[in-house]
Amino acid sequence: MRANIILIILMCSLLGCKSPEAGKFREEIVKNERIAFNIVLSKDSYDEQKLESLIKNDFKGALVAVDKQSKQFDSLIQHIKGLPAENIAEGPQLKEAAINYYTALKDLHYFDRKEIEQQEVIFLGKDKYSSTSSNRLIELARQKKRLYEKVYQQEDLLKKAFTKFDLANR
Repeated sequence: MRANIILIILMCSLLGCKSPEAGKFREEIVKNERIAFNIVLSKDSYDEQKLESLIKNDFKGALVAVDKQSKQFDSLIQHIKGLPAENIAEGPQLKEAAINYYTALKDLHYFDRKEIEQQEVIFLGKDKYSSTSSNRLIELARQKKRLYEKVYQQEDLLKKAFTKFDLANR
């Protein structure tokens, strides 16, 4: 009887311990949030360079900044894909949710490329029909709104995956 109680206490303490692998995995996913923040909003980000280029009507410079930012997101996504999550409760689900979220965020920011190209057409007067160009910008705005909605949806799924992960790994 005593041996059974000791065995039960030992099992409960082992099951109640947080896995060090789970903790490290969670840290890596959270660290990527900060990296994504810096990709988009830091003072010297490519997003900032894009805006500075657009102010100067340097459309080529703005497109280069968008491409470089996209490569930063690709690197972030590849890093997450390389994280080992198979032996961690809810790890694969959290990993997939993070990949989907950052992919949606990348798609949203890469969409700027289309808007910049259209702005260049308008600025250089390549389009004889300004109403066509304006309609194109309106359509691009609608498409971008859908991309924002996808980002919000993926962000919500990521939050839920974090909650499930935390519950499964204490």
